[in-house]
Amino acid sequence: MSNQHNTKDTHYLISDTSIPSSKLSSLPAEIVDRTGDFIKLRFEGKMYNALVKSMNLNEKIKSAKININGYDYDVAIKEPIDQLIDELGFLTKTKQSVKEVKSMMPGLVVTIFVKVGDLVEDGDKLLSLEAMKMENIIKSPSSGVVKAIHVSPKQALEKNQLLVSFE
Repeated sequence: MSNQHNTKDTHYLISDTSIPSSKLSSLPAEIVDRTGDFIKLRFEGKMYNALVKSMNLNEKIKSAKININGYDYDVAIKEPIDQLIDELGFLTKTKQSVKEVKSMMPGLVVTIFVKVGDLVEDGDKLLSLEAMKMENIIKSPSSGVVKAIHVSPKQALEKNQLLVSFE
């Protein structure tokens, strides 16, 4: 931590991770200056001087241990790019609801693993089809209830033909 680094033009947000129920854990503090192991941060309009005791920037969640007025705080660090990623929601998973599955290639239906009314989960086998002398397992892209099966065993398929639909 002995390198000289000034962050006057770059703002970092930190929040206390050691006391999740505290007000500090939900409100960001802004680092306005850093020189060596010392940082100056703004929290709720007040300026504080802190000593950086340790810093971990290699993990997915960057963290540091800082000391303010004799009290140690474990904090999470969010750089501007991390904040932007959070704001844009790139890391949040969205639940997909697919209403139908179509064949990706021409082929022949070999086996149907489900029936109308079955509850399937993401990744469950729906059917197998033979294409180019290989058997391919078609899996459910999301959870749902099978509404209709539009093919039967030994049926020849065209590309983009409707196979299964969900409620």
